[in-house]
Amino acid sequence: MGKNATNHEKKQFYIPLEITDGTIITEDYRFCKIRNSKIGNRLVRTILIPATEEQYYAFMRPEWREDKRRQRHAAQETSTDWICDAYELEPESDFNLEEAVLKRELLTALQHELAALKEIDRIILQMFSEGCSERTIGYKVGMSQKGVNKRKHRLLELLREDLKGYR
Repeated sequence: MGKNATNHEKKQFYIPLEITDGTIITEDYRFCKIRNSKIGNRLVRTILIPATEEQYYAFMRPEWREDKRRQRHAAQETSTDWICDAYELEPESDFNLEEAVLKRELLTALQHELAALKEIDRIILQMFSEGCSERTIGYKVGMSQKGVNKRKHRLLELLREDLKGYR
């Protein structure tokens, strides 16, 4: 009987509100817990605002569409303007096409290797790249600080080995 009762309960939806320096929080939400949430593919500091299912999907669909558009177009961008922007080169400077192509190949290989990792490994590397402490990462993924440290070093060594031919 308990199993059937949980199937009929209405699912609660929350809209993640990104917390920035300019965010103003009203009295109703002042005591909400601040947490790391994903908005699209970005991990940001948020509070969760209760919402209806319609409100949730109306808010999130444009975010999902934009992330999907970025993913599709990232593979298609190959112009020299994009390469100059990506490597912070000035268009007037000496542009070395061979070096830019090698960097692009390395970046593609790195993206391929990262995509092959487990989700927990990608989360650890992403949070580490954003400057999060091992303790914070461990809290997020449900591991000890030491476990995060060992896993992070193992992942970085694995990536070094897999990408050794690109140096």
